[in-house]
Order: sequence, then structure tokens, then C-alpha cells
Amino acid sequence: MEIALPQVNLALFSGRETGLPVMLRPLPGSVKDVKTLLPSMDGLHLADAILILDRGFISGKVVEGIGNRECSYLLQLRRDSVHYATPIHPSDRFLYHKRLIRGGKREIGAKTLYLFEDEDLRLEERKTLFERLSEGTITKELAGEKEERAGRILFLSNLDETPQQIYELYKTRDLVERHFNTLKNEIRADVLYLSDRSAVCGHLFVGFLCLYLYCKLLARIKKAGLTAEYSPKDVLLNFSKVMRVSYEGFDQITEVPKKVRNL
Repeated sequence: MEIALPQVNLALFSGRETGLPVMLRPLPGSVKDVKTLLPSMDGLHLADAILILDRGFISGKVVEGIGNRECSYLLQLRRDSVHYATPIHPSDRFLYHKRLIRGGKREIGAKTLYLFEDEDLRLEERKTLFERLSEGTITKELAGEKEERAGRILFLSNLDETPQQIYELYKTRDLVERHFNTLKNEIRADVLYLSDRSAVCGHLFVGFLCLYLYCKLLARIKKAGLTAEYSPKDVLLNFSKVMRVSYEGFDQITEVPKKVRNL
């Protein structure tokens, strides 16, 4: 007997250097994200890789498991982490997308803490706290505690790099988010009306191939400097005007419009 599930959880790995999806796999229904990471790494046979993780993956076993697999990690810590009490002087300064960032680091054993302060983010968070305090949705004591850490972001890593390199490395994590967005909105692989696991896996396999080809095409568009004019969908639409006719030994491509030839 099959069980109707309103949601299928997916794990997606993407390559930072290639910009391409690496693996897409369905996850058991109630398993937390943090428990899926190490088995997924084993499935990919990852070695000498850098995993960029969000706060949902905080676990001593996961951090230890990544190190045992000879990989590196960059993990954002939660705002209530005890590591925020560690004194770190943000002496480095750099600009990231016109935002002034101050950063510093401190070694704790074999690991390194990286602290960043974003003044623009600090102002935004303080405004939000003031609004919540005025609405009565937060106490004055809790608002004061949160204000102390406003605009501050803390990372744990086994990498030894400059704060700017670590910050820029972490900002590449949105690649997975963009791939998920393409998978859902362009390829529409998230619309499932399937009755068994094999059908779900087959659907996701085709969706993964489509995503891979989409990203390859996007890379070609970027290389040609045409991102302001064309998206992968535009290119496919233009090329869809060219047909290939084959029957009984006859094989011919129809006339190619000038616009498509130039593209």
C-alpha cells in the first residue's frame, strides 16, 4: 500500500566552481536535513571538497564526519551559539557589493571562528527589533540581547583563510537556491502526482538532466556576454523555430532564420 505524501523532501548538491548541479536525491519523509548530509557525501564519494552549510546543519557528529571524509566545511552558527561570547576583534575591512564589512578570526583548537559585522544589516535588524518592541511581540530584555548581536555573523570552519576569502566563499551558497528556483519555476519538477517511489525517482532524474542542461546553456550565454538579452528559455524558444524533417531515408533541416543563425 502506497502512502500519499503532501511533500517530497529533496537534497541538491551543486558545484561552486562549475556552477552545475551535481546530485539530486529524494529523502525519507521525516528525516531531518542534518542526518542526510553524510550519506549524501558518501553517495558522491566526495574528497578534498569544501561544503558550505547553513545553520540547519549544526551537529558535532556532522562536523566530525566531514573531517573524517577529508573534506572542509564552512558553517554559519546560530545567533544563540555560545561561540558569540568568544572575543574576536574584526580588524579587517572590505567592501562586498557596496556594503562595508568588518571581519576577524580566532583559532579554537583545530577549528577557526570567523566573525563579520555588517553595518547595513545591523541597522535593518535594529529597526525590526524596535518595531517588534513597539508592537509588544518581544520583551525589552530579549530585544536588548538581540540588539547586541545585530549585524554580526559567526562562522565555524576548519579552513585557514583571510576573513574576506571566507565571506566571499560563503556568499556563493546561493547557487543551490538559484538551482532550486530553476527546478521549481522553469522546469516545474516540483509538481508531482506520482504513485510510487520509482516514479518519483524517474521524474526527478529527468528533472535533474533538464536542470543540468539549463545550467550548461546559461554558462554559454554568460560566456558570450548575452545575459542582458537572452535567458536559456529565450534561446530554446528561438531554436525551436528550426525543424528537422526525417522520413523514409529523407533527412533535412528546415531553413534557419537569420536571427537564429546570428544567435
